[in-house]
Amino acid sequence: MIELPSQYPYNPRPRLIFLLATVGLLWIGVQRLSWGRMPTGFSLWFGLVPVALALLLGVRRIVFDRRLLLDNDGMTLPTGFLQTSTARIDYTSIKRVWRHYLPAAVVLRVATQKRIFEIVSVLLPDNESYRTLEEFLSLKAQRKLGDEHIEESHLT
Repeated sequence: MIELPSQYPYNPRPRLIFLLATVGLLWIGVQRLSWGRMPTGFSLWFGLVPVALALLLGVRRIVFDRRLLLDNDGMTLPTGFLQTSTARIDYTSIKRVWRHYLPAAVVLRVATQKRIFEIVSVLLPDNESYRTLEEFLSLKAQRKLGDEHIEESHLT
């Protein structure tokens, strides 16, 4: 179980940044070798987009060191474009926690009364951190659901 307060780095993994840059550069290199000249047009852009994305994620990792914070009453989650802003989520406001699978990542979705927040697995340091966080938040949601059920039975 998690000892509170706790925090997890919430940054793109270096492996993801390296993979994107490598894929883009390999595409450009293969096109160069097969055509005998530098690729142009769509073929060039198809290689430059992953390289640009890798650069953007690398700069984001260095400049904006973000952390997911857990305390006794709630968590602070980086949100928005490049996770540059934060949102405070009280554990008592969590209605549901579930997984959503993407091709290269798993997203933990946390529904509150106001909105749905997403915690992306590849922004946490490792898979174990993701599993621990998922278990912790699921337990908080189950406890809240149990408390609501107890309150309803007292009212009737």
